[in-house]
Parts: sequence; structure tokens; C-alpha cells
Amino acid sequence: MSGRMLAEVEVFGPRSCQVQPHADEEWSVSEVSRSATSGGAGRVVEEFTLKGGDEPPVALQGKSATVEHVFAYDQRHVFQLSRAAGQGCVCERIEAAGCVVQKFTADTDSIVVTFLVDDVPTLREIVTDLQSEGETVKLRRLLEDTSTETDQPVVLDRAKLTGRQHEVLTRAHEMGYFEHPREATAGDVADALDISTSTFTEHLAAAQRKLLDDLLDAR
Repeated sequence: MSGRMLAEVEVFGPRSCQVQPHADEEWSVSEVSRSATSGGAGRVVEEFTLKGGDEPPVALQGKSATVEHVFAYDQRHVFQLSRAAGQGCVCERIEAAGCVVQKFTADTDSIVVTFLVDDVPTLREIVTDLQSEGETVKLRRLLEDTSTETDQPVVLDRAKLTGRQHEVLTRAHEMGYFEHPREATAGDVADALDISTSTFTEHLAAAQRKLLDDLLDAR
């Protein structure tokens, strides 16, 4: 394959992220930036933006000495979070593979990160590594550099999905489950399908795994 790729990966239930827990049903994280501190070795400062209403989220006001509300504009509130470096969070894992996180969003269930990656083997290694950091990892989007000659388009074989897996995937898409912030929860989609939430997540994970295998193995 020629050219780099833009990958968008969603990680559900990230274990080491200290930003994502600040999102709630009303507030979503719209962006994050990070830098090393000048005064303390081995520490970083993260600035994250919560998008929601005019007033800062009550849960964050005075909640922790390490989180400070520093700016507000257009129904967005910027916070600074000081933490130890090298905690193995999603962004650090991606950067350890030689990639730069370009975009970060988060809601109560997951985080979505966008980054450039050189090739499919590197992307596969990143996804495998992220599986140890989250409950589930999903490749949401993969775009090739079209400024150079590209390979033939990848054909995803939907016949590999069972009827139930296809139904679950279709209904989740229709209800906005894959949007970020999410327009429907796993419980909402499960109720619409008249199945349990655990059954929904099992079918969805199986369907995504089959399609992801097709996408990566074909490149």
C-alpha cells in the first residue's frame, strides 16, 4: 500500500484515561492537549474541553486539587489536569508507536482518537495494544492518502455476518449508537431489538471483529 492512513479508533471503558471520567450525560470531552510540566519531572499537564452548558459541571467544581477550571467560551469549559507521565493511557500508547494523536473526544462510554499511521501492520499492532487498555476497541474509520496511487478498494463481505449480527449492526447505526457523542446507549438499542444489553454487545463485538478482520487482512 502507498501513502499514510488516517485512522479513527474508539476505545470503550479506557482504564488509564484520567480525562474521560469527567464526561457525563450532559457534558462530553471535545478536545485534549498535553504537554510536559516545566517544574516537575515525570509529570504532564492535560488541557481538556467539556462541551455542554453555560456553567461548569457541578461535579468538577472544587472536586480535585489537580483539576482546575481555566477558561470558558461558547458553552465550552477548559480544564487543566496534572498527572504523572507514563501511565499507559490510550494517547500515550498511540504515541509510543510513533503516531501523533490529532483529535480526541470522549463521552461516558468511550473515547475516540484520530491519528496518522504509516501502514496496516503498525495499525494492527496499535489496535492489539489498545485491547489491553479498554474493554473493547473498534476501528471507526480508515482513510488512505489519495495524493498518491492507492490500492484497489477493499470489499467487506457482509455474508460473513449472521442474520442477527447484521440486524444488530444495522439497528445500532440507525439509532446513532456509533455517533460521538452517542445518540443511543447500548441499552436503548437492546430494548429496540428486544434483547438484553449483554446479548447486544456480544453480537455487535462479533460483527465488528469480522468486518475489521476483512478490512485489515485485505490490505
